[in-house]
Amino acid sequence: MRPARRIRLMGALLLFGSLLTCGQSTARGSFATENPWASEHIEALPADIRRGIFARERACGSAAAAGHYFSVSMAVRGRRFVSLHFEDFACANRAAVCNLHGCLHEVYLESRGRHRLVFSVRARDLKMTGGGAAGIEVNYGTSNRFFRWDGMRFVPESTTSRSR
Repeated sequence: MRPARRIRLMGALLLFGSLLTCGQSTARGSFATENPWASEHIEALPADIRRGIFARERACGSAAAAGHYFSVSMAVRGRRFVSLHFEDFACANRAAVCNLHGCLHEVYLESRGRHRLVFSVRARDLKMTGGGAAGIEVNYGTSNRFFRWDGMRFVPESTTSRSR
């Protein structure tokens, strides 16, 4: 290959490489710039719930920060429930919120502007369900268990009532 052609080819490759690099940095810069672990996800919660979280913060040994889906709310028949998912909670001492069985999950009920803890479990996942009555599906990794709201608390559903 002649030297002039080799120089043009190398120049073209360098130009192409710089365009790729520039495109990558632009793509990275425009990709979700919001911090996924942010204190704002906690600060937006009601004061009653934040107090419990700040108690966990001390046990964690790090500042309270959470992911987008740390808290999920649901309204059923005029009642509002808020679930907290501690697998999405930044914690230096993970044993404070998670163990071999899963992470802490809490469910609060809003009543007259206040929130009270109505359910707490360590599990792989917890999903609130709606429909006719508020419910919870708890995933323990090897099995699921269902609970329904009886007006005072979440009680285990029998397998016969679940299969109907």
